[in-house]
Amino acid sequence: MLYAALRCEEQKGDGPRFSGMDETEIRSLLTRMAEAWERGDAEAYAECFSEDSDYVTFNGMHLRGRAENREVHGPLFQGVLKGTRIDPLVTDLSFPSPDVALVHTASSARGKSVQTFVIVKRDGRWQIRAFQNTRVGAFSVWVTRRMARRRG
Repeated sequence: MLYAALRCEEQKGDGPRFSGMDETEIRSLLTRMAEAWERGDAEAYAECFSEDSDYVTFNGMHLRGRAENREVHGPLFQGVLKGTRIDPLVTDLSFPSPDVALVHTASSARGKSVQTFVIVKRDGRWQIRAFQNTRVGAFSVWVTRRMARRRG
């Protein structure tokens, strides 16, 4: 229905490449996650993550485990996040090993940000094991690049 943006612009990275079912299942997982967010369904959203997941929000809050993810997102989906959506655009997808995928996405729905996912296959099912969301600050990026040029 939505999230045509869940396409891989370019496959990068050093790990082995897998296509077919693994990539399709990972993209399906990211689509389910985005659709659950849009519906405000904390239960379905949290189900995309492993029981022992680590989730770091854009402001540095560290959620440990699926239960905490669900508990924190439930009220947010009923409040400040109600009616919002995420639009993850896959910018990098690689497989460091057959049961581990490293995925980077970019989003601009709620402010420009970059996400890193470690997605693992357990018992034949792909789940998000670790997630980091980082807001992109244009000024901060500019200063960092300028400082790097001065030193280089």
